[in-house]
Amino acid sequence: MNAITRACTAAALTAFLAMGTGGASTAFAEDAPPQVNAGQDGNAIPQAPADAAIDVPAHPDGCPPDPGFRFYNVKSTFVGDPKKTVYGDPGTTLSVSVAEGHTWTGTFTYSAKLSESVLVAAAEESISGSISYAKTTTVTLGGSWVVPKNQREGWLALGSKGYSFNWERGSTNGGCKWIVSNHGTAKLPALSPYIAHS
Repeated sequence: MNAITRACTAAALTAFLAMGTGGASTAFAEDAPPQVNAGQDGNAIPQAPADAAIDVPAHPDGCPPDPGFRFYNVKSTFVGDPKKTVYGDPGTTLSVSVAEGHTWTGTFTYSAKLSESVLVAAAEESISGSISYAKTTTVTLGGSWVVPKNQREGWLALGSKGYSFNWERGSTNGGCKWIVSNHGTAKLPALSPYIAHS
């Protein structure tokens, strides 16, 4: 085979390999792994991180930091109206009368300024649904009572059954410790108004 024949044969073989059945790029692309997350232009598509950095506030110990109330020494008691309470010695006849629509309120003590309605709402939810800040008579009430002679002193008053208790307002810190911001006592009416004595 002369030099010219060898050159022509080599050129033809090179052209055949270059063309193949669909060109060199197609023939060799089937063996290459496809690019992951590639767009139509072949460039990578930006992806979000596997663990998205979402800023979700969380308490380190799972303790709720929101302020709240705690109640202690809860007792059922008569909550009287100071303006409709009379006292007397043994043998004295005491009398009280009140018109329809008369209103009186419970009492509070606290160490710092406080919205009393917030305290009442918390007590209503935690102690009794019938607790309220004030009570109003829906009928005219009246009564009398003689203080027994074996009693040093007696009283007669308009009021209603209710609750007395100690309370604290505070929140938990990072170590789940209860931090008190305000505290005091309360005496709140709960049931319908009536007249009591002792």
